[in-house]
Amino acid sequence: MADAPRLAVAVLAAGQSSRFGPADKLTACLRGQRLGELACRTLADMPFAQRWVIAARADHPCASSWQACGFTVAVNPQAASGMGTSVALAATLALDAQVDGLLIALADMPLVPAGHYHALIARAGQLGAAALVASAAGSVRSPPAAFGRDHLNVLAASQGDTGGRALLGQAELIACAPDRLIDIDDPQALEQARKL
Repeated sequence: MADAPRLAVAVLAAGQSSRFGPADKLTACLRGQRLGELACRTLADMPFAQRWVIAARADHPCASSWQACGFTVAVNPQAASGMGTSVALAATLALDAQVDGLLIALADMPLVPAGHYHALIARAGQLGAAALVASAAGSVRSPPAAFGRDHLNVLAASQGDTGGRALLGQAELIACAPDRLIDIDDPQALEQARKL
């Protein structure tokens, strides 16, 4: 029997929060915790070979919680240039670690359920090196998404705000309830999440 694929996970947490206002949205309170801690807590017990949080600085207020969940904080010095630079750093770390694939999640999507992550991981494991699996709410494709080893070099070349968007257009989709794929970019989205 073949060994199970070795997957890594990267939670992107280096955004500039420009639409949220002057405060760091990841430090906002949601369900009694910092918003930026929730995704890592959901992912903490899942069987990943490596775990990283891509952050703009090592001393982020959530850093100790991320580390307690088994994540290494990897600083993206180019964070201000857009999400693509964080995707590129995550893919480069995955290539260096010689893993079979990479799950990319967003720290500002804190309500993604564990079951959805498990479904992405399971499908990526079935597809192996060619895996390309994304989340879908209706016709909208989004992270979290899983990328097999064959796609990591493309991700490592990401720039600006493009990230893995081009690859997402080709991905197999796994449905998730729209209210669980909320991307908290502004105070209104945070208030909506607090009501769920």
